[in-house]
Amino acid sequence: MFQLKPKNILFLVAYALPNTLLSFSIVYIINNVLGGNEAFLKDYMGIVFLSLIVYTYLLNVVFQKQLNKFSYTMLYENEKRIFDRILSAPLIKLEKFGSQRFFTAVEDLRTFSFLPYTVTHTVNSLLMLLLCLVYMFTLSVISALIVVGMILMVAGCYLTVMRSMAKQVSILRGYNENYFRYVDDVIKGFKELKLGFFRRENLMNKFLVPNRDTAREMDFRINYVFLSINLISQYGLYFVVGVVLFLLPAAGILERADVISYVVVILFISGPINNLINLQQMYARFMVANGRIKKFMTDFDIDQKGEKQTLSAATSFESLRYQGLRFAYRNDTNDSVFALGPVNLEVKKGEVVFIIGGNGSGKSTFINVLTGLYAPTSGELLLNGKADPANQDRLQQMIAAVFTDNHIFSHNYENYETVNNEEYNRLLATMQLDKIVAADDDAAARRKFSKGQSKRMSLIFALLEKKPVLILDEWAADQDPHFRKFFYEVMIPKLKEEGKTIIAVTHDDAYFQYADRVVKFEYGTIVKDIHVSKEPEQVESMWV
Repeated sequence: MFQLKPKNILFLVAYALPNTLLSFSIVYIINNVLGGNEAFLKDYMGIVFLSLIVYTYLLNVVFQKQLNKFSYTMLYENEKRIFDRILSAPLIKLEKFGSQRFFTAVEDLRTFSFLPYTVTHTVNSLLMLLLCLVYMFTLSVISALIVVGMILMVAGCYLTVMRSMAKQVSILRGYNENYFRYVDDVIKGFKELKLGFFRRENLMNKFLVPNRDTAREMDFRINYVFLSINLISQYGLYFVVGVVLFLLPAAGILERADVISYVVVILFISGPINNLINLQQMYARFMVANGRIKKFMTDFDIDQKGEKQTLSAATSFESLRYQGLRFAYRNDTNDSVFALGPVNLEVKKGEVVFIIGGNGSGKSTFINVLTGLYAPTSGELLLNGKADPANQDRLQQMIAAVFTDNHIFSHNYENYETVNNEEYNRLLATMQLDKIVAADDDAAARRKFSKGQSKRMSLIFALLEKKPVLILDEWAADQDPHFRKFFYEVMIPKLKEEGKTIIAVTHDDAYFQYADRVVKFEYGTIVKDIHVSKEPEQVESMWV
């Protein structure tokens, strides 16, 4: 997901080398001035020293600007990629993996907002550490080897702990992902939770509380370990200074004249060492986040040949016909748990078709296949009498739908405008919403409605799309008796007169006479397909 290209590496090197040399020059001057080196006690050295500071600062400013530009471009581009991947994925994948995967992927992505800081300090710290170690070797090879050995010992302990912590961080992310599931359950199932005391108590006491308690302990333990190892690095450095001050000179390994230089260098590299140690926590989080984002992109990967929609070749709608349509839900072991089909069905322009059936009969599955939300397992779709692999995409562009779980978007994503739109105002009056949505600006319609009002608003938006096929999934179920009667007796005939083809899932058998056909599903297949005008006496027995 996040990969450095050769040009990015060259950019880092082009910055890091001169920046490190300048920074080391500052340390070198400090060391020689403290050591009383006559060559560094000239008047002009103050100007040189100040110039080095200014040049280093300016170099860092330029680099930080470019690095931030690169990092945030990468971050925000990948946010767009994640949205594109979700929008391109089939509905069945979103249902399988859950919406919380989307939320956690976005959260993981935001981890990389710390990338500029992390990369800068890592590169600077590594190169500064290397140069300082080289300088130490020029003073005393044996002393330098001892110091390097102790530093490596501390680093080895830290890396060992870090490897174990990376796994713990991943487990913690899993707990947080489940936490988002509980949040989703509370928001979407609030009414059911309020009605069920034991359901509410079990959610809290058997799921959420244990999840949060375990996550809290893990989060505390992970951060405590990081804190402890950071303290070890800090006090371990004091131990190294103590060895240089007392043990090495006493053993005759290091000259007393070089002790000050050694201590200054060690104290100076304590910053880079602590940076490198502290940044390991960020790298652990980067690795976990990157792995999870890659997993997300893989899970929501699509067949590029079939899933991307195009808006080409959709002319007028005359008819659609399914021949041998089949679709199967499959579990994780690829076993079929529900099958739709074979379905053979033809719908012609201007027809009003009511889809009926009990729970689990296959109505919703058929609607999802019809609207292109599910890709059929097999079968053929003939659009306007012609077979074509692109028919599903074309049909999808001809369909406007209001689903039973309709959603009113926070913004207008369509190509029509509501301001000064006479048809919009007429539809508001027809749907008896003109008093509720007082203004014709788009923001006025993006508000909280009752369920029935929300579906009316969604139907207005669907009609403004001006598409020839209208899909209504249990649309009238949430309407009051007066408006339900108005919908079937007035609106449906009017929409039919305007040339709309209407396919509606319904249970309102009292209004079946307003359909041209009533199609009944049972166990995933069509068991009845009755033309109302030709066989009116059979409509009354549709539920038998």
